[in-house]
Amino acid sequence: MNVAARALAQSPLTWEQGQRWRWRISLQMMGIILLMLAVLSSALSVIYVKASQRNLYSELQSSQQERDHLQTEWSQLLLEENTWAAPLRIQALAQQELGMQLPHTKATVLLTQPT
Repeated sequence: MNVAARALAQSPLTWEQGQRWRWRISLQMMGIILLMLAVLSSALSVIYVKASQRNLYSELQSSQQERDHLQTEWSQLLLEENTWAAPLRIQALAQQELGMQLPHTKATVLLTQPT
């Protein structure tokens, strides 16, 4: 801030009135104004990036929760599939609903390929 105070004290901003208003700004004052604009734009960009980061982090959290929920559901579906496809269950359904029976050994025919 000392630099800005010295620049204002050495060569203040002046307006000259003639046919129209003219501004006279020293080179040092122009540099300070540009630096202030750079600091302001930097601060605004930090605010924007931080807000974007918060939104993305929130979206990440919800996506992870959805992933966990889907993973749990998938595990439950795999268990259910294994239960429905169990060989003992299939055999019991075949015997009860379709009337199927295991063949007796006398009714079994063994086919071999001629060599």
